[in-house]
Amino acid sequence: MLATRRHPACSCKIWMVDMRRRFVAILTAVLCVALAGTVLAVPTVSGAQEDLVTLTIGVTQDLDSPNVTAGYLVSSYEVWNLQYAALTDKTADDLTIAPGLAESWDVSDDGQTVTYHLREGLVWSDGEPLTADDVAYTINRSRDEEWINHSSATGNLDATAVDDRTVEVVSSEPDPRLPILDVYIVPKHIYEPIAADDIEAYDGLDGVGSGPYVMESWSPNESWIMKVNPSFYGWEGKKPPIDRIVYRVFSNGDAMAAALQQGELDAAHNVPSASFERLDADPDIVAIKGSQGGFSELGMNAGAGGIGDGHPALLDKTVRQAIAHAIDRDTLFDRVLLGLGEKGTVLVPSVDPFWKPALPADLEFAFDPALANSMLEDAGYVDTDGDGVREMPGGGQPLNLRYVQRSESTSEPQLTEFITGWLEDIGIATTVEVFDDSQLTDVVSAGEFDLFSWGWTPYVDPDPMLSYFTCAQVSYAADDYGYNDANWCTPEYDALYDQQHVELDRGKRRDIVHQMVLDFYEEAAYVVLFEGADLQAYRTDRFEGWVRQPAEIGAVFFSNSSPSYTRLTPVGGGSDGGSNTGLLIGGVVAAIVVLGGGAFALSRRGSADERI
Repeated sequence: MLATRRHPACSCKIWMVDMRRRFVAILTAVLCVALAGTVLAVPTVSGAQEDLVTLTIGVTQDLDSPNVTAGYLVSSYEVWNLQYAALTDKTADDLTIAPGLAESWDVSDDGQTVTYHLREGLVWSDGEPLTADDVAYTINRSRDEEWINHSSATGNLDATAVDDRTVEVVSSEPDPRLPILDVYIVPKHIYEPIAADDIEAYDGLDGVGSGPYVMESWSPNESWIMKVNPSFYGWEGKKPPIDRIVYRVFSNGDAMAAALQQGELDAAHNVPSASFERLDADPDIVAIKGSQGGFSELGMNAGAGGIGDGHPALLDKTVRQAIAHAIDRDTLFDRVLLGLGEKGTVLVPSVDPFWKPALPADLEFAFDPALANSMLEDAGYVDTDGDGVREMPGGGQPLNLRYVQRSESTSEPQLTEFITGWLEDIGIATTVEVFDDSQLTDVVSAGEFDLFSWGWTPYVDPDPMLSYFTCAQVSYAADDYGYNDANWCTPEYDALYDQQHVELDRGKRRDIVHQMVLDFYEEAAYVVLFEGADLQAYRTDRFEGWVRQPAEIGAVFFSNSSPSYTRLTPVGGGSDGGSNTGLLIGGVVAAIVVLGGGAFALSRRGSADERI
């Protein structure tokens, strides 16, 4: 359910998974003698958690919100993938439709009515029955209130609970996505008391879900913890091999990579390019270059009548195209990505390359600073006072653009230096302002910027990614933000979007989508800088069963539906208990004390079945 959303980043304090209280005294005494002055801090836990099998994952992006109606960062989607099952799922191999909460479905001849049959005995993690009423409630309320992570799929749908295990979904128009309906189903008994005006402010920490794991706790900028949901239908009566998943947030990706090598982590997501080769060479680590269609862009405030105060020069397509010609994508690929990914071309609308058009050579904005300068000069943007900065045609406001930079990315300073330098070469000055992801969200949504760089990871279906550049998604009021962060739209693009939205012939729909992507490219409201690989790594001595989605090229977690979690088992077994701390912070080792004969041994914690 990897919806289109922002790419990773964020900050954290390194912390330790707790060990048993009953060993603190003896470990302190033994280690003081054995290590002659080395000080080890051993935290404690309650007895209730001492035998839990824990998977520990390093990340560089904190959550923006556990609330499925409000958040949109990659990290939050991973929480929702685990906590909320959908009617239909995606296969690990090729992302095709698979049963979810619904075990089967029937489709009408015209394709506009789908009857879903739920699994028997479904319950929420708090023990309440999960019925067709929850499904109908989610679809209808998200449609009526335009929930940001649901409405692109449910906006044309009406759902009726026929009985506890049967829900009928009717589309008001032909819908090429049906019978796929992989929106997160929420518990009616939790959400119904929350008023529409309050729902986006809800903290989402209820921990009630139908997926394999649910939220246990969240410490902003430090960590979040998911605990197993024993009621998840996918366990099929077996004991879940992993009890908890701990996500530790790092402000420095290289430190995260080092923590993985030192054994403090079982896996890591969003590994910096500079650390990837080192991890790949480690015999105890598998490094993954996943592909999910994610890309990074230079966005411009193209001013489609929405709120904000963007520079008037960016309303001119010539200026935007000149900026596109000033960006050297080859250098970004070599120097920022270190060759790990793909060079940027067009907007990527889907994980499936079927929907991405090839870029004709005559449309390409090739790196050509001389051409960019000539375009600006011919359009009347000249430097009249000799300070190296062009002014608006006829004189007046200089082309000094506000460049808002993300603080939560290790590559962002380097990226900013390159881009602002290239803009200076064509007579455009920049003033750089730095924000964290939450602040940047507010700044971009309010249109109070000129340029920014960030990224998207698309859905499997291209509709959501394409919808974000329609006029309906432009932010027109401070309390009604849309996804259109370029503030760009045209009636022609909107008309094509409406056509593909109802086109059932896949080939014809692809042609429309390709035309939309190429039209968007030509308008240059975005300059796609590169397609970054999902760089991940995991230790081979802790857990096994990692699966890539899609097969061979995809990521092993933080993917469309994140199937690895339910397939992982501790190396060597041990699914009936045990403790996996995954800790070697700052060179501290876990100690295994063997009572009897006065003997003891010091050992790095290995697989989860090695018990104290």
